[in-house]
Amino acid sequence: MNKQLLRKLAKRIKELRKKNNYTQDDLSDLSNIARSTLGNIETASNDITFSKLNQLAKAFNMSLSEFLNF
Repeated sequence: MNKQLLRKLAKRIKELRKKNNYTQDDLSDLSNIARSTLGNIETASNDITFSKLNQLAKAFNMSLSEFLNF
């Protein structure tokens, strides 16, 4: 994934997490994504798979298109 796009996505995830008053541990539990993986996603250190994007959207009770609207 394009590094700039990855940074924008990381920022979006972190903003949504804070808006929902979730810790990384909370979001990890809700999305079934390992806490360490989530931390790497939020810092744009790791690329992200489509399935993980979908898991995160569901954790925020959003459609994938709504989640990716940034």
